[in-house]
Amino acid sequence: MSYRSVLLGAAALTALGVTGQAIAAPAKPKRVLIAVFDQMKPDYIERFGMDNLKKLRDEGVHFKDGHLGHMASETVISHNVMVSGQFPKNMGWTDEAFRDSRNLLGKGKNAIWTTGSLSREQFATLIKDANYPKLADYLHTAQPGSKFIVVGEKDYAVESVAAPTGDIAVRMSDRQKDVSKETGCDNLQGQWRYPYGVNVPSYLTEPKCGRFYINSDKGNDYGTLATPPTWLYPLDGNRFVPGNDPEHLGGDAWVADAAMAMMEKENWSGMLMTFGGIDKAGHMWGPDDAAQAPADDPAAKTQLPFIAKYADEQFGRVLQKLKDLNQLDETLIVVTADHGAVHGWHDFKGVNAANRGDNNWYWGEAVNATGLDKPVPAIQPLIDTGNVQFNYQSTTVNTWLKDDSLAKKREMAKIMRKLPGVVATYYLDGKRYKLDTATDTAAKMTASEHRWWKRNAQRLIDTMAAPSSPDVVGVLASGINYSVSGDHGGFKEDEQRVPMYIWAANIRSETPSYAFRTVDILPTVLKAMDIKQTHRNDGKAYPLKFKK
Repeated sequence: MSYRSVLLGAAALTALGVTGQAIAAPAKPKRVLIAVFDQMKPDYIERFGMDNLKKLRDEGVHFKDGHLGHMASETVISHNVMVSGQFPKNMGWTDEAFRDSRNLLGKGKNAIWTTGSLSREQFATLIKDANYPKLADYLHTAQPGSKFIVVGEKDYAVESVAAPTGDIAVRMSDRQKDVSKETGCDNLQGQWRYPYGVNVPSYLTEPKCGRFYINSDKGNDYGTLATPPTWLYPLDGNRFVPGNDPEHLGGDAWVADAAMAMMEKENWSGMLMTFGGIDKAGHMWGPDDAAQAPADDPAAKTQLPFIAKYADEQFGRVLQKLKDLNQLDETLIVVTADHGAVHGWHDFKGVNAANRGDNNWYWGEAVNATGLDKPVPAIQPLIDTGNVQFNYQSTTVNTWLKDDSLAKKREMAKIMRKLPGVVATYYLDGKRYKLDTATDTAAKMTASEHRWWKRNAQRLIDTMAAPSSPDVVGVLASGINYSVSGDHGGFKEDEQRVPMYIWAANIRSETPSYAFRTVDILPTVLKAMDIKQTHRNDGKAYPLKFKK
């Protein structure tokens, strides 16, 4: 079976170059498909020849000033922002860690949770407490009986979007260790994963050990465990890469195949697909990766040049499927990413050793995570105060305190400003963050970085100002991080810039000059679909022009 792009040739009326007779498109779209390319930067389209995305960009609305517009700029945050229109401070959780200041999750007041390990039910608890509707709710009201579907490799990306009212949520299960012929999946040559989630259709799970069951053996790492930088965050089989078994392709092919099966069989009005391959490659190699390993080298299919092109090809197959089902002409398509990326291998401050990713990222006690007890040496001055409850560091250093009085926050900010690579420090003061003005930011940034920081930093960091948020935040200089080769998390321009395109069969192609943020996706989609917005959110509904 070929998984090459099918969208080639000159532009056609309504199908982005897909062959076939054009059908008169409805005045307003009846469906919406949001395609999220995890950790994708806008320049990847040209760098890696992503022809399907380029065609959609050029024929639709291209928001050249597309950016997240919020912090934290991370997968577990941005996916929910897209479908809620809420800034993180208003959506229930704001970062990779969550301080449960009101004991909503039942493990005690101020208990720390890692948000990437929350369940759908726990996300739902936080969303219900914050009391806002999401895209699924609006679509259910507008089209009773229709389904909102989420599909992707990552559990927290899928389940945060689906909570609390999504109809179908499909992601890869935890790793299964039963490889016996009698009860396991011995045909997958080691440990494996299968479709898991909420209301997973039986045509994806049956027959057992069939197409949607994939190899996920840690021993099958494609050489990524052998050397830096990939050994920090190595592969475990075919979770994020397709692999070499055509009957059990993983990665973004798995996402595309599952999505297409559900498009064909379900009465859907909305779907969010999240492609995780680029993110994994970016974390392993860094976003500056332009390596071209020989075709017969196992590492070739783990690198950004292959992975980005491959993700684009899977998206092309999805568009062709929509065309074949006569659904393309009635579908509004949104393409974006959940965060940008910064190359951190130029001046790496983490521990350079195999499987160090999680310990480079996290330190402290979390009620739903263990083994986060090997801190990066760079944060030891914080730990030595005895007042750190939890720490998360990527392109920012985020600290939750045991004693979170204002005096202790200011005290920790003074220590934070002296950590390696820190160029600016903030501390939480009520509903906003305050800049530790003792830091000479201009001397620690390039001129262009300082201009961006002065224009954007305060409004961005305040989007995450909530009781659950870190008490002190240190911003790292470009090219420096403590975690893995490529990372996310902050408000420098590279972390904020994301592709932002909207396409429909009868949309007028344009390139607006105004800024477009992730919170603007929901209200803009509702306006385009002629669905009345009934609750406030933090986004703005921008008009899309349709041909009559």
